[in-house]
Amino acid sequence: LEGGCYCGAVRYEAEGEPFPQVGAYSVILDGAGHPVCIIRTTQVDTKPFGEVDEEFAWVEGEGDRSLAYWREAHEGFFAAEGTPITDEDLVVLERFELVWPTTDG
Repeated sequence: LEGGCYCGAVRYEAEGEPFPQVGAYSVILDGAGHPVCIIRTTQVDTKPFGEVDEEFAWVEGEGDRSLAYWREAHEGFFAAEGTPITDEDLVVLERFELVWPTTDG
């Protein structure tokens, strides 16, 4: 199982967080703080929001997996956060693979 996620580069800078690193592991928690899975970052790219392509939107897997849906959902998210995003704003695109739980039973 693999997937992708993204975040505005300015958010990492504003919060003093390092960018994701290839090979790094992350524990994903549910709303109650319990571990749900562990992922390993396999690729990190930084590019303008307007250059995110259909393939990445499909891999991220939100909604109907189209680029149009992806853009609308992320534009709405950032607007609701008070930081509207433009096509020129840099975003960090992270790809990952599921490490735990394993899918082989």
